[in-house]
Amino acid sequence: MPQYDFRLRFHLPGRDHINSEAEELLVLEDSAGATVRLRSGARGSAIKDHSRASLIGGPYPSAADAHAAAERTKRALLIWAVRNRIGIDLGGRRPRSAITAAGRQWLEEQIGGPVRADVHGIDVYEHVDGLMFAALDAEASIGKAAAAFVEQVAAVITTPVPLSAKQELAGEILSASYFDASDRSRFVTLITAVEALLDPQPRPAAAQQVVAKMMQIVEEGIVDDGTRAAMSGSLQWLKRESIGQAGRALADRLLLGRVYGHSRQRGSSPFATNCEALSYTSEMCRLRSTISPACVLRHTHSYATS
Repeated sequence: MPQYDFRLRFHLPGRDHINSEAEELLVLEDSAGATVRLRSGARGSAIKDHSRASLIGGPYPSAADAHAAAERTKRALLIWAVRNRIGIDLGGRRPRSAITAAGRQWLEEQIGGPVRADVHGIDVYEHVDGLMFAALDAEASIGKAAAAFVEQVAAVITTPVPLSAKQELAGEILSASYFDASDRSRFVTLITAVEALLDPQPRPAAAQQVVAKMMQIVEEGIVDDGTRAAMSGSLQWLKRESIGQAGRALADRLLLGRVYGHSRQRGSSPFATNCEALSYTSEMCRLRSTISPACVLRHTHSYATS
């Protein structure tokens, strides 16, 4: 029976790295004997020498099992990055290039073993002894503790932290913000992370009735079908709170009572108001180079109040 492995290649921003002299570290071994190992970004070199690395897991009895384990590991990596305030690029995008059959054959002849394309993100494949991956080196110099990495990622793989789809998306956007070169683009990315968490609530019944009357006017109006459908779709959104209202409600719930910029957060959070104003204008106040940890909202708030 064939067995399957997964590989999850990830990138840390700039010159960041996981600070280990080893080429490979054991992260976890489950009761069935499958392991998850952290491997250097290049064969024959230390993990700390690269800003990219991979987690390789297996063997698993099926491709589906391997893929499920890879998804759990991906979430564990994301949680580690958010908790440690470090950017992480988990891949998942369409590859920009691919190894041709002739290129793979040439590499296998040069290396003396089987070669697989180096995928940025999750890759599930049938287990092959001695399999190697075609990759390019990446420079690194700022370390993240290897022991803490192993401890935290293993703990979350073993005892998963439940994340909704909104929370997972917000976490990925938050981690992506560390790759932004400018404060302006980073602020916009953080605003996007907050918006990913929002869940606009239905408006009161009286407001719903007003929207219903407006929709009836559109239905009875003398307009073409495309315009009618577009207007009706826009009116549907009016049945729920605006993004601004939902954002202020979320900020009030998570930041109430905290002090930022010498101002205590109370109802109708000035934090959310400031963020909303900044995100829709081209002028921005001076931004700090560091942001408050803990959560996406507090990350964003430190930009809005600087």
